[in-house]
Amino acid sequence: MKNNKKSPLKDRPLHVAGQSVDVSIINLAFDGLTIFFILVILSLFLFFELLYLAFPSIIVKWLNQTFPPHVTPITIIISIISLIGIIYCIYRIIIIVKRIKSLKLGRDGERIVAEIFDDLRGQGFVIFHDIVAGNFNIDHVILTPHGIFTVETKTYSKPPKGEIICKDENIIAGNINLGNKIIVQAESESKWLKSILKESTGKNYHVMPVIVFPGWFVKPIPENLKKRIWILNPKALPSFINNEPVRIKESDMHLAAFHISRYIRMYN
Repeated sequence: MKNNKKSPLKDRPLHVAGQSVDVSIINLAFDGLTIFFILVILSLFLFFELLYLAFPSIIVKWLNQTFPPHVTPITIIISIISLIGIIYCIYRIIIIVKRIKSLKLGRDGERIVAEIFDDLRGQGFVIFHDIVAGNFNIDHVILTPHGIFTVETKTYSKPPKGEIICKDENIIAGNINLGNKIIVQAESESKWLKSILKESTGKNYHVMPVIVFPGWFVKPIPENLKKRIWILNPKALPSFINNEPVRIKESDMHLAAFHISRYIRMYN
C-alpha cells in the first residue's frame, strides 16, 4: 500500500535567535573538527606504525653503520610527513575550537538580547530574529509605530569595568579599537531591509540601524552619529524606541511584518 501521509505544516517556521550561528557551529563541528580528528588518528597510526619499523633499524644504523633491507629512506620521509600532518591537524583543531567558542558566545548574546526584545511584544510591537540575506544576516528586526529597527548584536568578552565609546565613528570596546566596520555593517543591513520592503510593499519605511553590546556600559554617542545609527546596551533600546515620534500607521506596520515573515518562510 502506498503511504499517502504528508506533513501537516503548510509553512516553514520563523527563525529563532541565533539560529544561523547554530548552523555555523554544527558545520564547524562536523565538517571541520571531525575531518581533522580523523586525519590526526590516521596520521598517528601511520606515524607509529612506521616508527615501530624504523626505530630498531635506526639503532642498528647508528651502531653498525648499516641500513637494513626493510628500512628505506621513504620510511623515514613518510614518518616525518605524518608527524608534520599531526602537528598541522592539532593546530587547525585549536583554531576551530576557538572559533566555535566565539560563535557560542555570539549566539548566547543574541538569545539574551532576544529575551529582552520579546518583552516588547506586549506593547504590540512585532519582533523577528535571524533574517538571512545572502552572505549576511540581521540578528533582530523590531517593527513599531515609531519605526522599524534592525539590530546587530555584538557580544565580546570584557574586563570588569569595560565600556563602549564611539570616537570619530570608530567603536572602541575597552582598549580595543573595533574601527567602523560594525557601523557600516549595521547601516547596510538597514538599507537592505528598507529596499526589500520598498520593493514588496511599495512603501518607504523609516528603518533605523541599531548596534547593541550586551553586558557593556555604552557611553552616549555623538549627536551627529545618533541621527544615523544607535549604539546601545540592549536594555536601553525599549526606552529609546518609545521616545521616538509615531511614524508608521499600525496597518502599515503589520503590512511590513507580513512581507518580512513571507520572505523568511520562502528564502530562509
